[in-house]
Amino acid sequence: MILWFEMNKLLYAMLVATVLGASACTSPTPAPDVTISSVTRGMTQTEVTKRIGPPDRIFGENGSECYQYALGDYGSVPFAVYFKQRAVSASARGKCDLALVRAAAGPAVAYHSSDYAVMRR
Repeated sequence: MILWFEMNKLLYAMLVATVLGASACTSPTPAPDVTISSVTRGMTQTEVTKRIGPPDRIFGENGSECYQYALGDYGSVPFAVYFKQRAVSASARGKCDLALVRAAAGPAVAYHSSDYAVMRR
C-alpha cells in the first residue's frame, strides 16, 4: 500500500513538473500596440534592438536607416522605425518608406535598387 501511494505521488509530481515546464517555454508575445508604444524618439539603435529584437529588414546605411519589423500573429502588423544619426527620428505602423530613408541620409548618399539586407526569416 505504501509503495502504491509513493508511486502515485511520484507520478503526480512528474505531471505537475511537465505542465509547469511546458508553460514556461511559451512566453506570451506582446501585442503590437504595446511594442510600438515602447519605441520613443531619441532611442539608439541598440536600445531599440534590445527592446524589440533584431529587425526583419534594414533599409539604408550609415546611421540613416529604417528598421522594419513584422509584428503580431504571423507578422501581420508591419512596423517601421526610422533613424537619423543612429537615433530614432520617427516610427510608424507600416512598412519602411524608402523616400524617407533617402531624405534622412542626404543628397550625398547614392542608393541602389537593393537598399535592404534581410536580417532574419
